[in-house]
Amino acid sequence: MSMVVRTNTMAINANNALNKNNSTVAGNLEKLSTGFKINRAADDASGLAISEKMKAQIKALDTASKNAQDGASLIKTAEGYMGEVHDMLNRIVELAEKSANGTYETGKTAAGATRTAAEEDFTIAGGTNNTGVDRQALQDEVNQLCAEIDRIADTANFNELKLFNGDMTTATTGKTTAVARTANTKVGDIITEADTTGIVGSGSALTLQIGETSSASDKLSVSMMNLKTDVLFHAMSKSSVATEAGNANGAKAVNLTAANGSSGSKVSKNDNGLTLNISNQYSASVVAEKVRDVINDVSASRANLGALENRLDYTMNNLNTASENITDANSRIRDTDMAKTMMQYTQGNTLTQAAQAMLAQANQAPSSVLQLLQ
Repeated sequence: MSMVVRTNTMAINANNALNKNNSTVAGNLEKLSTGFKINRAADDASGLAISEKMKAQIKALDTASKNAQDGASLIKTAEGYMGEVHDMLNRIVELAEKSANGTYETGKTAAGATRTAAEEDFTIAGGTNNTGVDRQALQDEVNQLCAEIDRIADTANFNELKLFNGDMTTATTGKTTAVARTANTKVGDIITEADTTGIVGSGSALTLQIGETSSASDKLSVSMMNLKTDVLFHAMSKSSVATEAGNANGAKAVNLTAANGSSGSKVSKNDNGLTLNISNQYSASVVAEKVRDVINDVSASRANLGALENRLDYTMNNLNTASENITDANSRIRDTDMAKTMMQYTQGNTLTQAAQAMLAQANQAPSSVLQLLQ
């Protein structure tokens, strides 16, 4: 190798090695301090693209899990309200069964007397009021229970979403078969009016976003039963029961339902609210039977909510498991292996110190030329 002064090739090589080692050490320090293997696209362009896509999926899965938790909370709230309605319906059955017993006092409308407006609330044409003091006390409690059911239906909400007023009830059509009253109608027979429309609500089901995509398979519809008494007892409002024997049209009949409270003083704020007529022995017996059918309807709706709640529990478990596994996959791409990086840092730091020493030696090499010039 020739001895030159103008160009110190050894120093240049040592300096390049030092710069490379410094860059490596700086990169390792950044990875160690941030905990990320990829801090900029230049670190791993394809890895960054894959990692960002995974991060978006993880965010969607975590949010869907929270949505499912919110849905489960809504269902738990609704189910709690329905439990109280169940208790009130069971109490109504108890009161109706009591009124159906012949040991309670029965009042009579005097011959030729005109029935009051309150009495007319419980009758149809040709009927009569026979509420005694005992049965009136039972009737008053039924009125209040029906009014409370209306209040729950109107006010029960979750985050200002009304649950049972029909806003979350999908529209369906009910139908009953008419049973005419004839000269052969006997006391105790049930008389039914035709109904081809049904009143069950005209709202729409609540949609929960429980997945990461916008497809229908990642959505869940939750529908709530309309608990207003005019809906709950709609089928009963179309029925009456024969209570008195003998006239041209057969036995006289009394409606099973009436407006809440006495005429002009409704207990419920629901203008269309109904109460159940247990003011006489015959209608009370039928009411007790038909309210059990209503209880079955509420039970079916409540059981459906319970099934949805259980489904959401599995949905949350599935979403959390998927998020966990994808997070693990993303970690392998994005996160720093601290042990490996620390090893690389130590190696790079040692090489940097060696390059610095060799650069110092290379800078002294041209000074040997001075010996030739002496």
